[in-house]
Amino acid sequence: MRVCIVGCGAVGSLFAAHLAQLADVEVWAFDLDSAHVAAINRGGLRISG
Repeated sequence: MRVCIVGCGAVGSLFAAHLAQLADVEVWAFDLDSAHVAAINRGGLRISG
C-alpha cells in the first residue's frame, strides 16, 4: 500500500513514522517548508517520548 502524508508537522510526522514501520507500506511525505524537509532528508525523523 502507498500512503501520502501532506504536512510534516508534529502530527503528520508522527503518522508517517508509525506507518513506515508497517510491513508492505510505502510512505511519501510532502511539506511546503523546504528547511524542514531538508532537515528530515539530512538527519531522518526521530520520534521520542
